[in-house]
Amino acid sequence: MKFSVRILTILLLCLGLLAATAVPAQAADKKGNYAIWGTGNESCHSYSQARSSEADEPFRFYLMGYLTAFNVHQNDTYSISGDLRLTDVLAWFDDYCGQHAVHGFELALKNFVGEYYQKRLQAMPTPYQR
Repeated sequence: MKFSVRILTILLLCLGLLAATAVPAQAADKKGNYAIWGTGNESCHSYSQARSSEADEPFRFYLMGYLTAFNVHQNDTYSISGDLRLTDVLAWFDDYCGQHAVHGFELALKNFVGEYYQKRLQAMPTPYQR
């Protein structure tokens, strides 16, 4: 039962992220503000604490959902993280949040996207083409 609740929670989070990023220009108010739901509303300090105690699953799921939603809704983007693996992405967040403990996790996500946008994979790598 616990496993199915976890899967349902993950699916709802991913669907929420997809819905939230579907029309980014209209998702914010006139001043560029928008509501942040779930783990994205936590601090980098909370992320670092969760990582050090191996309780970072909610952050990892939120991160994967956010990046997947970005990939789905951003033109010319197969993978915003380029050829990085999840462990590499988490290492980036470990470094960022270690230096910016008071930043929100969502701000860390935005900064990751900003840093990797030019490095993103714009198309599926050739061996995996459909």
